[in-house]
Amino acid sequence: MSQIQLLSPAGSFDALIAAVNNGANAIYLGSKLFNARRLANNFTGDELKKAVQYAHLHNVKIYLTLNTLIKNQEIIPLLNQISLAHQLHIDALIMQDLTFASLIKTHFPQLEIHASTQATIMNSPSVHYWKNHITTFVLARELTKQEVHTIYQNTHANLEVFIHGHLCISYSGQCLISSLIGKRSGNRGLCASSCRKPYNGSKYLLSAKDLCMINNIKDVIESGAKTIKIEGRMKPAQYVGITTKYYREQINNYYNNNLKPLTQDQFDNLRMAFNREFTSGYFNNQSLIVDPTYSSKRGIYLGTINNGLLQLEHNLELYDGIGIINHGKRTGDYIRKILKNDTEVPSAKTAEKIKLLVPGFQNHAKVYLMSQHQGQNPLGENHNIPLDITIIIQQSQPTKITIILTPPNTNQQQTINLILNIPATAPLKHPFTKELLEIELQKYTSNIFHIQHLNTTTDNSFIPKSELTHFRKQIDQTILDHLYPALPQKKIIPPITFPKTTAKEKKIHIHVYSLNAIQQAIQAQADIIYYDAFAADLNQAIQLTKSPESKSKLYLYTPMAMTDNDMDKLKTILQTNTPTGILANNIGILNLLQSSNNPQINSLPLIFGYQMNIFNDNQLNYYNPNGAIASIELNLQELSQFSQKDKLIYFAHGYPVVMSFKEQFDTDHLTDEKHYTFRLRKNSLGTTEMLYSKQLALLQHTQEIVNAGISQIYLDIEKDQDISPLIKLYKQLLDGQLVSTQQFKQDVTIGNLIKGVM
Repeated sequence: MSQIQLLSPAGSFDALIAAVNNGANAIYLGSKLFNARRLANNFTGDELKKAVQYAHLHNVKIYLTLNTLIKNQEIIPLLNQISLAHQLHIDALIMQDLTFASLIKTHFPQLEIHASTQATIMNSPSVHYWKNHITTFVLARELTKQEVHTIYQNTHANLEVFIHGHLCISYSGQCLISSLIGKRSGNRGLCASSCRKPYNGSKYLLSAKDLCMINNIKDVIESGAKTIKIEGRMKPAQYVGITTKYYREQINNYYNNNLKPLTQDQFDNLRMAFNREFTSGYFNNQSLIVDPTYSSKRGIYLGTINNGLLQLEHNLELYDGIGIINHGKRTGDYIRKILKNDTEVPSAKTAEKIKLLVPGFQNHAKVYLMSQHQGQNPLGENHNIPLDITIIIQQSQPTKITIILTPPNTNQQQTINLILNIPATAPLKHPFTKELLEIELQKYTSNIFHIQHLNTTTDNSFIPKSELTHFRKQIDQTILDHLYPALPQKKIIPPITFPKTTAKEKKIHIHVYSLNAIQQAIQAQADIIYYDAFAADLNQAIQLTKSPESKSKLYLYTPMAMTDNDMDKLKTILQTNTPTGILANNIGILNLLQSSNNPQINSLPLIFGYQMNIFNDNQLNYYNPNGAIASIELNLQELSQFSQKDKLIYFAHGYPVVMSFKEQFDTDHLTDEKHYTFRLRKNSLGTTEMLYSKQLALLQHTQEIVNAGISQIYLDIEKDQDISPLIKLYKQLLDGQLVSTQQFKQDVTIGNLIKGVM
């Protein structure tokens, strides 16, 4: 039986080494481009090459993250980055935009493609849709173990689940709030972490705990998952080393029939690496994963201060670092004095009551241990590979160097012969003795190799010290290039061309929420009306648009978050109702329609919702929908660059969903520190949706969209009384009429239309 794969993060070379030292089977990392952690250090081209070589030296795979949305003008740089990945022998790409997968496989059939969690894979139909091109599916973190097992049973695909680290509170990290607030798109690796800010006062109502499934390894393996993944490319090497070590031990224990919970000391080390309090997550059927106390690192909980004293829940020593959280604010310091019964002591044990003379030591404050020193190396033991180096210096001859080593995981000795550029000459002053030569080479330091035997032969001839210095600095890369050479040149993927189309007709698309609203939209002659596919009165809604006076078509609106159970419900609905078409916000809908044996369902027209994140022409060309609401993160110039304008629809008016939660809340709104209020509403499937604080409203800017070549617009209107006036208004605006928009200009925004996102 093959073991489950352990996948660790690396935002730096030190973190990469820590992952290798502690037993990772594979490591995922990002370059400076197209990755969802653009704020991490990440790797330049040369660093990426060395990272791949180092990992392969230790029989560890490297996965490159290209998991962001791609603008049209970025397609060629993306293809160049993919070519570089192939040239460097990267093992797999982790991608959000999977529409490039078939193109990549055509040019690089051996390069694996993994679906990022931001590809929103959360049901079997989505896996079936991509299965021909995608090797591994990183599942949404909202799925339970039963739902993961269902997907495995239905698809037998390679499934990957997150087991540790940061959790996005919004489904699959799909979030629009930071881009609408300040141009920083979470879909493009620049999330502003709006979920980590206080709401409704000083409570962190959206701040998820950190995932920790160290004691759930058995459940994960038996769910059918083939890879378990640790989050943390923005975390330090210490975190990577500790988490990788403990998960490796637990995996090994499972296969050795010796699985048992971590000791308290081990679990404390895991918490010290980083935590915001731990949760075993939705995978283990936790219903609530938010901790409103504080949104940053906690360490180990020591207790709450009462009556001026702290009753310890963990041992404490002088010079340990602590953090104190009170009303959402944190202070911290190193402990310089511990008082027990008003007497100074060097340490205190669990259950003892103490006083600490540090700022913020006040009643009701929570105290956390943030750092301690126990003499352990969290990065793990470095397994530097021994080298035998022989140097021969002879006057008038080029200096000869021989390096001999045996790489790990092989018994085959490797020999590398080098010649320095400048021949040795007679010394003018001081001879370059054997002792001086050895002193120079002993300056060599490396976290990959070490010199075991150094053999020097010299007739005391002179060679420039700079030659030795250069050789010494290049030893690592010279060996790595010999053992794992990159391809001599990149294979260039030809630029993609797309068919050019122009918008054919002006259309009003409108999402409404009641039967009365449908009647209003029919009377105002909306072209397409969207109505909740899971509404109890769906059949009545369909019948309204089939009346003789109706020129409107009714499409089923489906949400972004849909599990296998939801897909089964939709399948039943489609078999008993006959809508004109369907709006999809989840890729599984495509497979559901394509795989149906009912020709009526099979041929339903399909519109993509804005949560499908249509960002470039390649997506339109690949999916070929009847229409697609463009991502609201694109600006006017970027929209004008699309080739297939006839398919584009623009979100012109309404409150967009900026986050979707599995979490349940005791409030119907969230107000931030700047007093912006975001409404919460539940959809028919039980998902909580957070709406933007302001309405998007093109209004007087509508003609700018028309001038960019887009003639279809989408309205999302909740108030029945606004349906008819807004449809009539936007019909006039699409026609270029000069009409007053004053009635609807209060508390609105044009969103990203001008500013766009970085």
